[in-house]
Amino acid sequence: MTKFFRTIFAILTISLLSACGGGGGSAGNTSGTALFTTAASEIVLVAGDVQTYNIGGGVPGYAATSNSGVVVASVSGKVLTLKGVGSGSATITVTDSAGAKVSITVQASTGVPLFTTASEALSVGIGRTSNAYTIGGGSGVFTVTSGNRQIVSVTQNGSQFTITGVSAGQATVSITDSLGAFKRIEVTVGSGINLFTTAPASVTVAVGSSSAVYSIGGGSEQYSVSSSDNTVATIGQSSSNQFVITGKTGGKATVTVKDTLGKEISISVTVGTNDALYSTAASTVTLNIGGSGIYKVGGGTTIYSVGSSNTSVATATIIGSDLIITGVATGSATVIVRDSTTGSLTINVTVGSGTPTPLYSTAASDIIVTPGSSPTFNVGGGRAPYFVSSSSSNVATAAIAGSTLSLTTVGSGTTKIVITDSVGATLTINVTVGAGASIPLFTSAPSAVTIISGSTVTYSIGGGTAPYTVTSSNSGAATVLVTGSSYTVTGANVGTASIVIRDSVGASTTVAATISGAAQTPVDVLPGDSTGAVGDTLSFNISGGSAPYTILNNNPSIATVTLNGGAFTAKLLNQGSTVVTVTDKQGQTKKITITANAAASQLRISPSALTVGEDSTNSIELTIYGGTGPYRAFTSDLTLSSVPSGTITQGTSGTALTIGLGSNSTRCVTVKDTGGTILIGGTYDMTITVIDSLGASATATLTLKDNAKGIGTDKCGN
Repeated sequence: MTKFFRTIFAILTISLLSACGGGGGSAGNTSGTALFTTAASEIVLVAGDVQTYNIGGGVPGYAATSNSGVVVASVSGKVLTLKGVGSGSATITVTDSAGAKVSITVQASTGVPLFTTASEALSVGIGRTSNAYTIGGGSGVFTVTSGNRQIVSVTQNGSQFTITGVSAGQATVSITDSLGAFKRIEVTVGSGINLFTTAPASVTVAVGSSSAVYSIGGGSEQYSVSSSDNTVATIGQSSSNQFVITGKTGGKATVTVKDTLGKEISISVTVGTNDALYSTAASTVTLNIGGSGIYKVGGGTTIYSVGSSNTSVATATIIGSDLIITGVATGSATVIVRDSTTGSLTINVTVGSGTPTPLYSTAASDIIVTPGSSPTFNVGGGRAPYFVSSSSSNVATAAIAGSTLSLTTVGSGTTKIVITDSVGATLTINVTVGAGASIPLFTSAPSAVTIISGSTVTYSIGGGTAPYTVTSSNSGAATVLVTGSSYTVTGANVGTASIVIRDSVGASTTVAATISGAAQTPVDVLPGDSTGAVGDTLSFNISGGSAPYTILNNNPSIATVTLNGGAFTAKLLNQGSTVVTVTDKQGQTKKITITANAAASQLRISPSALTVGEDSTNSIELTIYGGTGPYRAFTSDLTLSSVPSGTITQGTSGTALTIGLGSNSTRCVTVKDTGGTILIGGTYDMTITVIDSLGASATATLTLKDNAKGIGTDKCGN
């Protein structure tokens, strides 16, 4: 059969089959047309929009269903209606009465372009995780991926995600919705360059002065700066990527800059003085055999060493700033004193054959001192250095600094003060404290005290004639116990009692005791002890206790103190110190010492020294005077304090400097000694540094005091 006839035959066959109802259609489909809709097989529908389409073919009696709540489908006669109600994907199935089906895929969109709260370019430190970012708009579901997971990792939770830096470099984070819309975020982890600082490898700074402001960059962008010796140089920071170096005492220290990967840069710091190295010893010194001379050393970088060219003739040692030269045998030697940098001085020593001067003191062999006094005497002769001890530290303690003997009285009684030189020669001083009828009976307790029920306080007794007795007029309110020259008072129940102290010859003194039933909040002053310059006005706030308060200034010639409710000011008039006592209505007191130094025209901070309890969370107000504004401020501890960032505009009569809380959000400190033992009631110093626009600097010392006060546990924040 030829190709032409085969074609004619096929056409005739199809026609005959159609006429006879063949071709697989339903028996009821009189039109012979398959089920269809005018909607495309894949459409996009915006949430809130309504679209209508026609249905035809198949066997009439149409219906439509949706497999997702993001699209609502309904049929009315031959009209299909689709309504977008959400964001996502849905499949619409249209059926006729014979079961024929047509499927339509719908991508439902919000109508808002895909967006994210993350910026197009982000930086994150190595090992650091960003804040959570949100995705919106577009068509859900969203997908967030990292282009390089060795540099950046992504954590997604629905429409939110975070970015974590894995290693230094750059990577692209992609956000895609179900319609294929996308956003890209370029992420930089670390800086991509090595850690650096603008500080030179070696820095020299004077005692009490600060360096230029240095910046840190590169590395992993999370930095720390530390000093190897905070007694020589401290670090001040207003942010983690800027710092200054402040000289404290002469010497050398190493400042280390680190990033979070452990990369570090070391800076050698030399702290010097404005004076050349000097000694009070003459250039030529003559000593007897066994004799010693004690001289002062100063200037230079204040970390001193000494050596002798001939130790068989003369030896030399330095204790602090005391230079001790001792003659050993007849002859000559050269003593050389050096500081920690390049300073040196030479002393020529000649030792003769004379008899050495015996050990002596300007104190008599028997002395009487009054309670509360601290007399001083000179020590000489013998062979320095000298040592001292007290046979009864409950009566008096003793200390020697160079050739100066200092006694501190503790309680009434007698003690032996024994001075010993370096070869064992001794000198004894018999000391009597508080003896004799000329010293009246006294107690360390004030004339009136308030004691909390259940608590115990201890006071000392002196003067008069021992032994002593102590009695309570109301043992139901207060009980007493006397031991030697001290006694304790224990609050029993709410009430009052007279505590009577008597000596053995009948002299007496009385203390009025009030026993309260509940603990009172101690009265406190912020800041505490403060130092300023003549002409400054210092501001203080009173807290705790019970208002109203009264105030007593023991030296009005030094400062004029003005009370205003729960605050007071002190106008500094002359150089010196005054003690200000704040008393609340319950008789609780708080004393602070205010010191006025000579006013200076150069840059300074007032108060230059102040003490604050660790449980204080209030801002601390300082004032900047002198210099040339604007200023920049730095603190040695960003965890316990904060200073204004950027520049501080100069005021017309002093510039306010506010010290806030640091990253710890508290000022709680734990003070430890060099052995790691916690010191209850100890103190921790921070240095506040201000630099003016010409590079001049000034510092103030902010002292935080542990508030446990010997209780045994740290009570900060309780």
